Amino acid sequence: ASSLPQSRRGAASKRRRMAFAMSSARSAFAGQNLAFKGRNTGSVARVSVVVQAKKVCDLLGTKRNKANTVSFSNKKNRKWQEPNLQNKKVYWPQGQRWVTLKLSTRAIKTIEKNGLDSMAKEAGIDLWKLPFEDARPQRLQYLEENKGKVPVAVNPRAMKNPEKIAASKKQPKYPVYEEGGRIVWIRPGMEELIFGAKQEEAAAAPAELKVTLQQ
Repeated sequence: ASSLPQSRRGAASKRRRMAFAMSSARSAFAGQNLAFKGRNTGSVARVSVVVQAKKVCDLLGTKRNKANTVSFSNKKNRKWQEPNLQNKKVYWPQGQRWVTLKLSTRAIKTIEKNGLDSMAKEAGIDLWKLPFEDARPQRLQYLEENKGKVPVAVNPRAMKNPEKIAASKKQPKYPVYEEGGRIVWIRPGMEELIFGAKQEEAAAAPAELKVTLQQ
């Protein structure tokens, strides 16, 4: 063995060590039943993640403040002082609309002093992209004239031939507002089925007795 080169002697000793380790492992587990735990394939509960919006004023950028609660023994515990934020509809005269903003009470007072348009430019906010309520005179007039009517887009496939329209037995449906604000599509003559029953229920309901006392 001494005549073998050093590299071959190292490889032979490595093979002997591996053979000894395998034989010892076989003797250690001899006569034992090995059971492997399989992967759990049961149903996994879904985790719902609730994401809260940042409590920051849209115009002034007011955030919560880090502070301490101090006990009688002068022990300090960390707490957060949240800003007084309010969801407000503010009238924007230049756009003739009411825009919805998340404002602090300080920002509400500052709007009355400096104006909404100038404060929005300083904060880098585009007021045209905010949720709004239209307050133009034309829009208010349209709502007053068409009170209770459901706006419907023009149907490009509607029948235009007057002769076919007169000969047709089909009556087109039209939308109406039901009680509660839901939109229902009905045909002409079906008004009694929806609104007549409600009127009968209102008439059959016992009238309330109101008594006013005067000295």
